[in-house]
Amino acid sequence: MLGPAATGMTSARIAKELFLSPRTVETHLTSIYHKLGVSSRSAATRFALEHNLA
Repeated sequence: MLGPAATGMTSARIAKELFLSPRTVETHLTSIYHKLGVSSRSAATRFALEHNLA
């Protein structure tokens, strides 16, 4: 199952669902992108799909 970021939810919507600030969501997403070596949600989604993580 794909996570909220991969399904097209905005950072604001993710933040609302998780009771976090949008800035916190952006910080976590940026950290994930860095660890994966990508720079966008679409690239992170592609990485997950290519590595059978979704």
